[in-house]
Amino acid sequence: MESHFHLQSLIGYFSEHATLALAAVFAASFLEAVAVIGTVIPGSTVAFAGGMLIGLKVIDPWVTGGVAVLGAVLGDGLSYWIGHRYRDSIRSLWPISRHPELFDRGQAYFAAHGGKSVFLARFLGPLRAIVPVIAGMSNMRAPQFYAMNILSAFGWAVVHLVPGVLFGASLQIAGAMSTRLVVLLALVAVVVWLVLFVTRVGVRIAWPYVRTLQTRILLHATGRPGVLARLVLPLVDPARRESVPLLVAATLLIGGAWLFLGVVEDIVNNDTLVRVDRSIYEALQAIRTGWVDDVMVTITALGSAYVTVAVIAAVALWLAARRHWQTLAYWLAAVAFAELLVVALKYGLERRRPDTHYASVDLYSFPSGHAALSIVVYGFLAFLLGYHKPAWQKLALAVPAVTIPALVAFSRLYLGVHWFSDVIASIGLGLSWIGLLCIAYIHHVHEKPVRTLPMAIVVFTTFAFFGTVYAHRYHERDLGRYAKTTTIRVMALGDWIGHDWQTLPAARVEFRGQHEEPFSIQWVASEERLRSALAAANWRGPADWASAASLLWLIPATPIADLPVLPKLHQGQIATLTFLHSVDARTRNVIRLWHLADVTVDSAQTEPLWAGILTEEREQTEFHLAATARTSADNASARESLAAALRSQGLIVEERALGGRPVLLVR
Repeated sequence: MESHFHLQSLIGYFSEHATLALAAVFAASFLEAVAVIGTVIPGSTVAFAGGMLIGLKVIDPWVTGGVAVLGAVLGDGLSYWIGHRYRDSIRSLWPISRHPELFDRGQAYFAAHGGKSVFLARFLGPLRAIVPVIAGMSNMRAPQFYAMNILSAFGWAVVHLVPGVLFGASLQIAGAMSTRLVVLLALVAVVVWLVLFVTRVGVRIAWPYVRTLQTRILLHATGRPGVLARLVLPLVDPARRESVPLLVAATLLIGGAWLFLGVVEDIVNNDTLVRVDRSIYEALQAIRTGWVDDVMVTITALGSAYVTVAVIAAVALWLAARRHWQTLAYWLAAVAFAELLVVALKYGLERRRPDTHYASVDLYSFPSGHAALSIVVYGFLAFLLGYHKPAWQKLALAVPAVTIPALVAFSRLYLGVHWFSDVIASIGLGLSWIGLLCIAYIHHVHEKPVRTLPMAIVVFTTFAFFGTVYAHRYHERDLGRYAKTTTIRVMALGDWIGHDWQTLPAARVEFRGQHEEPFSIQWVASEERLRSALAAANWRGPADWASAASLLWLIPATPIADLPVLPKLHQGQIATLTFLHSVDARTRNVIRLWHLADVTVDSAQTEPLWAGILTEEREQTEFHLAATARTSADNASARESLAAALRSQGLIVEERALGGRPVLLVR
């Protein structure tokens, strides 16, 4: 049985309402291409969701693709007809009359690229709904327009549906492994979408308001005497080259300080945010898995002092070698003051960490040193490298400057060593300090700009080398530091046989206690004896996912015995031992075992108690492109075959019943 929690409910709903999903994909692809209206229609998001439903096998891929292409072609066709029908008078029509600047951009783009702009604009946000109108107004020949229109519609459908298909398929696979992984994937997808959405809204909506405010402040401050006017004018005067970076820096300073001080106030007053901290902590701890723990420990290591200090030293040496003495002074002051401020706040507020192993390493949590230092180091470094550089270089530098601190901050939350407010306060603290530094640097430093490429190579090499060395040396130690607290239960052999076997988990436990496949076997034996017994019964270990066998799923004709076994999790932990037994070319039996307790066999000997699931898996082809193994609901034949094989070796095998389900007790 593979119950996928809310994912299964989603699949069930859209399976019954497939027409609704197809209609949504058609409407989104159509409206996104309609003049002006398409600039506010989230067609890409809806198409991605449609692809996700394809990956979940809820709707047909070819029908969905056809619907998406048809909607896109008709939408552009309608825009083309509007432009051809109304020509120049279209400027006075609503809603085009409300967005003359967008119309001007579309005309300039069409003039620059000609007919191919119909294809290219499909993938360019606001222009996609304007260029077809311009094409109609410009008397572009209909055959040429529709050739570009249809080609772009196919390209648009592929670009937006395929990622959704892959994401939906990954949800399906993750759901078979662990509901926790589904929740985590969904959480990551939502966070990424929110970041992109907020960024887009900020650029399209908030920035114009900032510009309007800039103009008002400029008019108010111009010609006024006093120190305040002299300080404000460089920030808002568009005639000055530094006005935009100064305005951005001032926004970071004010916004970051407001965020940091607001969090401090809530913590001091024990306000609502403190209760939110506990809820977020418990929610993230509930979805922790062994695999993701491994990844998050690696990410958090990238924000450790070992790696960060190496990057700081490498940048300092490079600046000294190039004789950028003022920049070097700012660089060292930036990181030194940030570290001192973090330490002062930790020991000044004395806010204790969540109750984890890591609390013994560093007792206080507010603010997060990893998050704050990552923001300051990589944020200020991006400013130094991007100062007086082209916009594309600034954007390229901004991506890692945002991504690295964001991943480090999330890893601290996920691993449970910081409260949510610790991380939020660190973000505010880091941004405000960067804003202040940038303002001071722009005003007082007049050195030659730092060369971007050589220093970027130095930083990347240092980051990668020391991150790899740290992970190699200390990864296992850190896994222990950040591990969730667990205890191994100990019971006597007689108690286990008598009644304690019923107190062990009855099934694989998932997110929020959701029960998945029932545990159908409990086995008391050392790992060596267990392996030996299964080997004698023709059971073997599965192919390693890290080997070339992991690529065999791409070959639909691969025998199921050669496919790696899909891992499954219990309480967030992957099975300790996994074995498989081939039944035929398309069927296999699989045992997944977890070490749940220890059993005292005699006064001097304790052996592990393994409990796990025994399943039958059948090969299935996905979209005629890949081979997968799907779990069958019935494992009776696998259980009977295993019991007979173990009894033939002299092992004691008893079949008991728990909740109406058979359980094998082996010793």
